[in-house]
Amino acid sequence: MTIILISILIFVLTLASGLLGLWVHKALPTEQKTDSARSVVGQVAGLVTLLLALVLGTLIGTSFAFFGAQKTELETLSSQILLLDQALAQYGPDAQPARDRLKESVQVAYDTFWGDKEPDPKLLSVALPLAAAQATKGFLASLKPETDLQKQAVASANALAGQIEQGRVLMDLQVASHPVSPGLVLVLVIWAIILFFGMGLFAQANGLVLSALTFGAVCVAFAIFLILELGLPYTGMFRVSGAALREALVNIDK
Repeated sequence: MTIILISILIFVLTLASGLLGLWVHKALPTEQKTDSARSVVGQVAGLVTLLLALVLGTLIGTSFAFFGAQKTELETLSSQILLLDQALAQYGPDAQPARDRLKESVQVAYDTFWGDKEPDPKLLSVALPLAAAQATKGFLASLKPETDLQKQAVASANALAGQIEQGRVLMDLQVASHPVSPGLVLVLVIWAIILFFGMGLFAQANGLVLSALTFGAVCVAFAIFLILELGLPYTGMFRVSGAALREALVNIDK
């Protein structure tokens, strides 16, 4: 909801700057409405347009790449969870409590971010995977393997538990750092305000001009909306698909 409000505010600011440019155009004295002044303002507006388009495109690409990386990390994590469950199953009935806790934790994670309730961003803290990993390692250390098969299963389970811990911590740290800083978004907004003011400065107000300014403001606001939303892969409007984790959940403990 906050991102939607930010996008609406950006739309209002950019459109208002264009309307201000139209108002200033009417107030300008005739001697300042020369072809040379129009040319200079047009060249500056063209420069800002180029910069704005380049940076907007780059940041959308950065946010989309971050979103895609989180999807890949989640799919990798889901496969590691299944392999860990298989390693515990290979050990035997003594490892069943760990398999039950693994399925329960996966179910909680899935319900948290892909269930009916609003996800809590606080659950993306690195403290949770660290605590879960310590509990799993503690349980594995308590096992007393007797056969070579059990020893191999414990070794595989320990390796997979470490990989899962590393993947979870990495995912949480990446989400906490955000792919695009607020300072860059602020610069984009300032450039958009300057650009729209320049476009309105030497334009005659009419329905077509107002429609064009409104459409342009919507495009800028929506682009920044995408940049911010794609940086929230688990709590935003466009969430990473939980299909891989759901498939892992279905096949755990089988």
